[in-house]
Parts: sequence; structure tokens; C-alpha cells
Amino acid sequence: MTIAIVGASGDIGQRLLLLLLASGFLGRDHRVLLVGRSSGASRDLLHGLLEDLKDSLGATFPPIDVCIDPERIDAQVVVMTAGVTFPRSPTTEFTREKLKAYNLEVFKYYGAMLSPESLVIHVSNPVELGVKVFADRVGPGRVVGIGCLLDTLRFRKEIARAWSLPVGDVSAMVLGDHGPFMVPLWSSVKVAGWGREATEARIKEELALETREPLMEAWSRLIGYMKERPLLEIFRELDSMPMLYRLFIRPWLTHYSGSKTVIGPAGAVMMVLRDLLTKGWFYGPLHVVLEGGFYGLHGIMAVPVVMDLEGVVRVVEVPLWDVELEQLKRANEGIKGRL
Repeated sequence: MTIAIVGASGDIGQRLLLLLLASGFLGRDHRVLLVGRSSGASRDLLHGLLEDLKDSLGATFPPIDVCIDPERIDAQVVVMTAGVTFPRSPTTEFTREKLKAYNLEVFKYYGAMLSPESLVIHVSNPVELGVKVFADRVGPGRVVGIGCLLDTLRFRKEIARAWSLPVGDVSAMVLGDHGPFMVPLWSSVKVAGWGREATEARIKEELALETREPLMEAWSRLIGYMKERPLLEIFRELDSMPMLYRLFIRPWLTHYSGSKTVIGPAGAVMMVLRDLLTKGWFYGPLHVVLEGGFYGLHGIMAVPVVMDLEGVVRVVEVPLWDVELEQLKRANEGIKGRL
């Protein structure tokens, strides 16, 4: 089986490659394809990256090839990490619309090159837009986006931090939008060793946190603080805010710190690949094209799905609180409006 990393020369692509090679899941029957473009910097960078990897991995090196002609992509699994992201400085003028316009052309370019038989795991933002473009090429059941899977990992981390727990003891999901319309499912929260009564008591405490400041205003204010205050102080203020604020704002603070957010997305892709390569299937929240199978909703959003190497097997209609269903309906409309 061949796994192609499109945009392998980028930050997320390189991190994913290192995680994949270190995972121990790849055997001699697997092949990794590093995909770039002959007209860009990746033409030479990918060959240099391959030589650098050989210096480190030596005899344990699995089959890896460079492809700088996207028309020759031949892979069962294609991980899409190519495209631009927001600048590292919050003072640089770069809007979501600019990101969408630029990456739309990138998505269309690579989408036209893919085999309709490929399974696409989409990473680049806007994730919903990417899922739409690639679904038009390979079919709606053969594309998934990892945006809300990453948000799910962050949700579990935030709960574990707030409740002084090991993150591995926390189970929870985020559905909907990889953005301000994301919906943390408190109804899905479970803690190993805790009864439902104890869990619900802590959930009530979290839901009691209030702020009269709209989410985007809080985002703008905290980002503005980065010019004058240490990041750790800003994080501490954020910790006193409701969970949606923490989930949405913390990654932006991390990105603008200069660190960027590349390890998290690569790790989310690795969760999917690990299960597909070891178990043959994956279950979790992924962006897919909905056709009425989740509470009658249509369009592109993150919902719980079971997938295998052929694509989405089924959408899982998990129980929701009434308020969560209403939030997901709003998220569905918000995503449609952006697309």
C-alpha cells in the first residue's frame, strides 16, 4: 500500500512523515510517496529531505519515493497537507477570505491529479472547502477531514487540564465546524473510574463559566495582548473562560507565538493512519459530506464516522442533548454560508 503525503515539504507534511516513520507501523509492503511540484521549492527540497532521512534511519529505511509530477500520484491513501496557512505574526494582514482563495486553487490543482480510487485524508484549511473540492473528484465517501478530530484531542486535553486528570482517562468529542461554530459535546464526556453523577457535577461547573464578551471579540483582545504581555499570562486568563473560548482561541495564541500548530494536526492524521494500518478501520469525528444520515443534515461538517481503507463505511448518529443538536444545525448553516 502506498501513502502519499501531498505537501510533504511543508511543516505539517514533514512532521507527519517523521511520526509515520517512527511509528513502526510501516513494513516493506508499504511505500511512502513525498509529493511536491516541479515548479516550486519542493522540487529540490524533497530530494534533500529524503537524503537527510537516510542519514538518520539507515537500514531501517522503508520504501520512500519523491514525486514532483502530481499527475503521477498513485496511492491508495493520499494525505493532503499542501497550501498556505496564516502568517506567524498577528499584525500581518491576511484574512480568511485570502486563505480560502489561495488554497482553493491549490486544492483544485491537486484534486484534478488524483485517482478516483484514492482515499483522501484532508488536513489543510479551510478543511470544509478542501473536503468539498476533493469529494467532487473522488466521491463523497472517499474524503475525510481531520479538523474536528484535532479539536476533539484539544477538548480532551482541556478537560484533563481543568479537572487534573490524565488525558488518556478522558473521552469526549467535538463535532460541527473546525472554527467558531465547533460544538464540544458535553453529552459525550466520560472519565475512566468516574460515575455519571460525578462527571455531570463537573460538567455543570464548566457550563457555569460565563463571559459577556462575544467569542470573536475575546479572540481579538487576547491576540492583541501578545504585543505587550507574556504568553503565559494570556493563557492563564484564557483558562478562566468557557470551554469553547479555550478550544478556539488557544491554537491561535500558539500559532502566533511562533511555534505554529503543526504537531497537533500531524498527530491527528497519525491516529487515523495507525488504526487503518493496524485494525483496518477508524472511528471518530471527521469532516465528511453528509447526505441526511446524521439527524437529517446535509452538507459538509464533522460527525462521528466509521471508515476503512475504502472510505466512509457509515455515519454514526450518536445521542445528543437538544441544545447540542441546535448548535450543530447552526454550524451546518454557518459552514454552508462560508462555502
